Amino acid sequence: MANAMYDDDFDFGGDDGEDSKLTGGKRSYGELEDDDDEIYPAKKMYASSVVANDHATTTILNLRASLEERESTIAGLQKELDAANADLERWHNTFQIESVVPLGTTPEPDVVLAALQKVRTSEGALKEQLLSSKRRESAMLVKLAGREQEIVDLKSLVNDLKLMLKPPMLQTRRLLLDPAIHAEFTRMKKELEAAEKRVKELQDDLAAVQFTPHSKNGKMLMAKCRTLQEENEEIGREASEGKMHELGTKLAMQKTLNNELRRGYQELFEYVEDLNDEVERSQQTIYILQRQLQQKENQVQQKHNQLLEQRKRADLRDTSMKSREEERVQYLLETKRDGYMEEDKLTGDLKRR
Repeated sequence: MANAMYDDDFDFGGDDGEDSKLTGGKRSYGELEDDDDEIYPAKKMYASSVVANDHATTTILNLRASLEERESTIAGLQKELDAANADLERWHNTFQIESVVPLGTTPEPDVVLAALQKVRTSEGALKEQLLSSKRRESAMLVKLAGREQEIVDLKSLVNDLKLMLKPPMLQTRRLLLDPAIHAEFTRMKKELEAAEKRVKELQDDLAAVQFTPHSKNGKMLMAKCRTLQEENEEIGREASEGKMHELGTKLAMQKTLNNELRRGYQELFEYVEDLNDEVERSQQTIYILQRQLQQKENQVQQKHNQLLEQRKRADLRDTSMKSREEERVQYLLETKRDGYMEEDKLTGDLKRR
């Protein structure tokens, strides 16, 4: 087939060879490439078919992987659906076997949740009652222990009294003849009767505290617990009905209170700002007055210093004047004394003459 193709497309003999020899020219590289494309067209078609086959194979593999992944996803979802159906069937059987919701209602989710919430509320109330009962039981046990100790003390006292009250008969008769001993015996007998009465009361209290569910007190307590449970359920229903209205009222009151508080806080804040401004003005006034006072004090100090200087100068002037006067007086006295001496001398001379 290739030979035929070559035979059909090319002719190696004859005229063409002669023409090429005659011309003696060379063909370019582009012409050679064109010749190759024309010579080997099957090679180009084979390459394009290989590329197309590879692309188709890749697409098929991708589609198979995607299909397997989707099948695994569908299988997982089917398992989850089966588990959910089994869980739903289990819940359905549970509600059919043991009904939790009230009679006459269908087991809807809201009804079931409300019933469960109610059961939890009653359970919490019963737990609180049980804790309070345990606390009361502990208190009663402590009280009972105290009373048992008191009973033991009283029994020991009674035994001591019995031992003391068992002297010989003759001695007892002689002692009973004594009025003081008879009075003391009567008093002790009354105390014994009171102690026995107290012991009986404590024994009754002990019997009342120690009860079982089948005893009278136990049955009364269980009946009271059932009554309290019914009252608690009724109160819970009433509270659930009126709770929203009460909460709305409380919310409105709280909003009003918040508005009043906000208004009061705003007024207080404005008042505080006014006070701060007034305090700042007062501080400025005080600072100005302090400066004026300091200036006045400085002026007063200067005046005081000037007065002290003037006083010192006046004192010095007075001192100098006094010293001058004293010198003058001294001079006059000396002059007068000299005059007197001369006069006496003249008088003596005259007398001698």
